[in-house]
Amino acid sequence: MSPEQVDEFCERGILFLVLGALAFGSLALGGTHAEFFAVMVALGIAALWLWLVRFWRASKPTLCWPPMAWAVLAFLGYAALRTPYAAVEYTAQGELLLVALCGMFFFVVVNNLNRAHSANWVAGMLLTVAAFSSMYAIFQVLTKSTQVWNYVRWEGYRGRGSGTYICPNHLAGWLELALPLGLAYLLMGRLHHIMRILTGYAVIVIGAGLLATESRGAWVATTLALLGFFAVLLAQRGQRVPALLVLICMVGAGGWAVAQSQTSSERVQKLFDPNRLNDAREHLWPAAIKIWHANFWWGAGPGHYDHLFRLYRDTAVQARPDRVHNDYLNTLADWGLVGAVLVALALVVLFWGVVRVWPHVQRDGDAFRARQSNRFAFVLGASTSLVALLIHSVVDFNFHIPANALAAVTLMALLAAHWRYATSQVHVPLGLAGRVAITVLGLGVAVWLGRTATARGIENRLLVRSQDPQGTASRQLELLRQAHAVEPGNAETCFMIGEVLRVTAWDRPAGYEQLATEAMQWFERAWRLNPYDGYSRLRYGMCLDLLGKPQQATGYILKALELDPNGTFTLTHVGWHYCQLEDWAKAREYLRRASTMPTLDPTMNDIFLRLAEERLAEQQRR
Repeated sequence: MSPEQVDEFCERGILFLVLGALAFGSLALGGTHAEFFAVMVALGIAALWLWLVRFWRASKPTLCWPPMAWAVLAFLGYAALRTPYAAVEYTAQGELLLVALCGMFFFVVVNNLNRAHSANWVAGMLLTVAAFSSMYAIFQVLTKSTQVWNYVRWEGYRGRGSGTYICPNHLAGWLELALPLGLAYLLMGRLHHIMRILTGYAVIVIGAGLLATESRGAWVATTLALLGFFAVLLAQRGQRVPALLVLICMVGAGGWAVAQSQTSSERVQKLFDPNRLNDAREHLWPAAIKIWHANFWWGAGPGHYDHLFRLYRDTAVQARPDRVHNDYLNTLADWGLVGAVLVALALVVLFWGVVRVWPHVQRDGDAFRARQSNRFAFVLGASTSLVALLIHSVVDFNFHIPANALAAVTLMALLAAHWRYATSQVHVPLGLAGRVAITVLGLGVAVWLGRTATARGIENRLLVRSQDPQGTASRQLELLRQAHAVEPGNAETCFMIGEVLRVTAWDRPAGYEQLATEAMQWFERAWRLNPYDGYSRLRYGMCLDLLGKPQQATGYILKALELDPNGTFTLTHVGWHYCQLEDWAKAREYLRRASTMPTLDPTMNDIFLRLAEERLAEQQRR
């Protein structure tokens, strides 16, 4: 093959791999499972290798370096430096995996997918996948299905469409990226008649899918973003009439659909009734602000909001939140003000670049018709898509869903690459030293990403298999130990191993003392890996109670309460512990507190609260 053919092959291969990673991630539950994420990483690494081949085969290699690249590089460097100092390194590395993958995709896309047809292919892929997921979501609504492929969704999502995602809000994030792009190409793109018809059909289906998600945040975000979209078009000569017609049709169809949903969906009814708009987010956000204030500059650590939430939790929220459900507060809590400023800087530079290239991507037309331009369609559509996702991020965490984050970063990279239309200074010539440095850095990132993502994929498969309800305790222990051997830094695996041993010992079989002692070792290992974990200390204390050492257990039990002062589960078990000590007054105090808080199953609390009150009543009669 000639050098030109090799270069063309690599460029097409990179485009194919990027499209494959985006499509696979969206179709595979958003890439939220570790094994699916590992596939996305493998596709990204393959694209990086092809880029390096192009890099070394070029006679005069250059690096495309738009201004946004500096902000991206700064945040990547900050993330790499911040992660080793996090309290829970396993969690921080998980966040760094996503950050590194997005950063790798940004530089691969900026430097290789910088032709007009590349942006068109990405837009087409987003529309195709969005249309398919929307049809799947509509099917889920019509059949009241609680499944995605062969995975079971939360029962609370019944009647809402999530398509190929578990959560409807995350499907809505993908759809709000695709819908403005589809509208832009429909109204302004240079498309053949058949492609324009298919694009129009995709837009209609995606709009219906967005309604099927019943994601109120996505509805508001998409509406606000599209208002800006149509405001721009109405100011464009030759676009006013078609834009106005489409706007009227969308307002009419959307208004009718929302009105129909309002009569049948309690969730939609709450959107229009402030007195009923009781949302758990209002209890999650104050905890994030407290965590940020306690770790103002550098944050609590990547992904650490979930670990620290129990310390600051509101009594109204007893479930594990995972995220803040607000990407901005999540960034402040995890990465601190420094990280938030770096992210904000990247976004400011991105949209400043859109303003700079705006005059260079438009074509002039007459008073009745504007010249159609795919370049202009992509810039306007992608900018609107990102605005919609950024608005939606006020009430959700789409930037923590790998497929959605990667799609957003790809659009950002393609927009940043449009700097080449405003100036030629984005291309930086590189000598031998520059090529070697970039190659070493790229290969180092690829090796770390590949190894870590693969290990976590294997670990996740073992953990999933260990939760088989038909399995025995010995088989569960075997699988959990295998998972621990793959990733020894995961505190939750250590906790689960200890819990299996504790539950087995609880029935007091022969040799239960040895089982309880071994369980304590695993619980101690868990809290050393995660110092914010109160449950491992709680179970450690329960093991001491089992071994007839309740006085020694008290310190561990109270430490668990210190880490989770408003947790129903913790308070119930503190009360249980004082029942073992026969300190009925204290037992009643904690059990009564727990009884005033929400819980999925109050049985244990009710039983021991009744026992404590009976014993106290007996003491008073004496």
